Amino acid sequence: MRSGDLMQRAGGKRSHEMLTVYAKGSATRLSAAVLAASLILLGGVAGASAQDNPAGYVVLPKILVHTTGGDPAVLPGGTAIDTQVQLTNTSQDSLITVDCWWVNANKHCNTVGGDICEVNADCQPGILCVQGWSELDWQITITPGQPVGFLASTGVNPLPCDSDLMGPGCPNGAEAQGAILPVPEDPFRGELKCVQVDEFDVPVIENDLKIEASIVSTTVGGGIATTAAAYNGVGFQATDAGTGLAGDPLCLGSAPLGSGADCAATYEPCPLELKLEHFFDGATTELGSYVTTDLTLVPCSEDLGEPANQLGLTVTASMLVYNEFEQRFSTSTRVQCYQAVQLSDIDTQPGPAGNIFSIFSAGVEGTITGQTRIRGIQGPQGDLGYGLIGVACEDHSASAGTAVLATAAFNLQEATGFRSGGDAVYRTQFPPPPPMGP
Repeated sequence: MRSGDLMQRAGGKRSHEMLTVYAKGSATRLSAAVLAASLILLGGVAGASAQDNPAGYVVLPKILVHTTGGDPAVLPGGTAIDTQVQLTNTSQDSLITVDCWWVNANKHCNTVGGDICEVNADCQPGILCVQGWSELDWQITITPGQPVGFLASTGVNPLPCDSDLMGPGCPNGAEAQGAILPVPEDPFRGELKCVQVDEFDVPVIENDLKIEASIVSTTVGGGIATTAAAYNGVGFQATDAGTGLAGDPLCLGSAPLGSGADCAATYEPCPLELKLEHFFDGATTELGSYVTTDLTLVPCSEDLGEPANQLGLTVTASMLVYNEFEQRFSTSTRVQCYQAVQLSDIDTQPGPAGNIFSIFSAGVEGTITGQTRIRGIQGPQGDLGYGLIGVACEDHSASAGTAVLATAAFNLQEATGFRSGGDAVYRTQFPPPPPMGP
């Protein structure tokens, strides 16, 4: 597996998806000319890069939604966020069936029907904000060569098939089938996972899926109108058939050591180590922008059918941080279901107060750029693996604490090959297909 398949823009080849509309006359914002020059420096070209190789199992590790229709709603002056997804059948000859899951990593106040929260202070006094985990599954059939674009907040129902637009179209009277469900909550943070199956819901050793995402942020009621950050899905190519049974996991590399599981099908393994090339937080580029980076990490192993098993899985992410002088620092963070954090909050208290003391701070490192290597460390759970995948988002502002003017998302690179231990993805069971006619 490679990023994006995992081939990825990094360092000076930073994402080109910095798209922003500026209000005129604001002295606190970078000029359009400066940001245009930034795009040139960061390797900007038109359009997002696609996965180099389609795959049989694909993941978008970072899906964000918070709209004006959310609970709570985004009010005028606030920032509404949605994620545009494109899922494509790259086969020009065959219909494909795809099982997909929204993985909901929201936290909730620990009461019946508790509200979405981030910290305990978001709940009533004495009530804790606890990590949640759930999934919402859906299944679609995509016609040959068909791309399907949709917003995470709304989904698509029914699935379109236009013979004038979709390459070979809808051959032999076949049509796209099913519906793409919207995310289960607004606000939402989490993942999207999809696997290619046959009409009986058995994983197939085919690699026809491609997936991409653009996280779009819009200021409600004016100001900076829109910023968008696009990234490629992480693709795992199918390599070997297995039992095909619904109760057996999809194995990434092999079944995890100690799990005793049989594999429904086998895919490429997770990387042994991930590499993130980044600006240090608080760096000021030579073109005048102030930079911070958010990192999202998710486990390669997931139990989509048993929330308790997933909540019991915590992967420790060990990090080695290098500056431009090749001086090395180290830290770690715990990943339970989903971890999204600004780099300089990894080793300090959340919030801006302690960020200048972080090893991810440009002031501490003494250089504006560096490299972080991330490796999952095996914990006490033996039935699930400890591989990690992720994506980073880089924000550019005029100065600390001011509005984000431009943003870019990019995959983490595979640094040192594949993990020898396996990872497992247990699935929910989709309903059986309708009976065949006479």
